[in-house]
Amino acid sequence: MNVRKLLTLSLLAVALNTEAEIYRWVDKDGKVHFTDRKPAPEAENITKEVKPQNIDTSSNELNKIAAMRAQEEAEKQARREQQAQREQQARKPQMSEQRKAECSRANKRLKDISGYVVFTNEQGRSVTVTEKERQQMVTKLKEVIKANCS
Repeated sequence: MNVRKLLTLSLLAVALNTEAEIYRWVDKDGKVHFTDRKPAPEAENITKEVKPQNIDTSSNELNKIAAMRAQEEAEKQARREQQAQREQQARKPQMSEQRKAECSRANKRLKDISGYVVFTNEQGRSVTVTEKERQQMVTKLKEVIKANCS
């Protein structure tokens, strides 16, 4: 148990103390090179110069990024809502046309079954319908007309 703790602490200490160094050197052709291993004694260690330029530990920048992401997400959500509204508006005329057609069919059928009527089946034969059944049909048609024709 103690060996594990000692090993864990040792690994953490080694990890905290490791730091990459950056070297800049010029070859015989005059080209500038950068590396993390010292290739020659004349290579210049530029680690301290690079760190402040590449690492930003300020919370201001992180907050700015978080705010930008939140704003982007809000804009995406607004675009999705606008698209949904446009799609709903595009469907309204279709629904309206469907309702008009249903209204027209119900009105025609109500007119057809009002008063004395002879009902026929698909083969054209007369079908007996009681007055109570006819009244039920009239009631259902009036409900359809109320729902679609208002």
